[in-house]
Amino acid sequence: MEIDPEEVRPLYADRDPAHDFEHILRVVRLAERIARSEGADPAVVRAAALLHDVRREEADHAIASAAFARWWLTERGASTEFIEAVAHAIEAHRFREPRVACTLEARVLFDADKLDALGIIGLARLFAYSGAHCHPLWIAVGEEETGMDSAAHEFFRKIRLLPERMQTETGRRWAEARLDRMRRAIEWLEAEIHGEDFEG
Repeated sequence: MEIDPEEVRPLYADRDPAHDFEHILRVVRLAERIARSEGADPAVVRAAALLHDVRREEADHAIASAAFARWWLTERGASTEFIEAVAHAIEAHRFREPRVACTLEARVLFDADKLDALGIIGLARLFAYSGAHCHPLWIAVGEEETGMDSAAHEFFRKIRLLPERMQTETGRRWAEARLDRMRRAIEWLEAEIHGEDFEG
């Protein structure tokens, strides 16, 4: 079943910049590339990527989004097998409520979603999320400090751990590259915060 992204766009109206429709499109592009590399079903991966955050406002948005996807796809005449494959991928994509991804398509969606939290785009999303929640832009922290909220704390609490959590070989390789890029950008950021980015 092929889904037009424009049909899904209204479902993501008025979202914060870290979880808006542009995030969805980036995840779709990543998921489709990983699916080609790993041999996953492209239609299931695409549908799951388009619908994975549709109920982001719910406490467990993965379960709520999967339930919505089941209804939405049923209304459009999708097969039961297709619907359940999409719903499982959505249910298993959340980092903070880890569920076993039992299919390759679920593993692909997990990795694509997490890749968008890494690299320069990941850094931009950290700042966007912190700004939307009135958290400090950046606070120097040690890796053991996780009690506060800021872009820096989110990096140490979650983002830096993502490569080891990736579930496909392609996703793991790309995550390591993006994390390296992100770390180098953070080094420059912290130098600028302390006014130490110039000699003399």
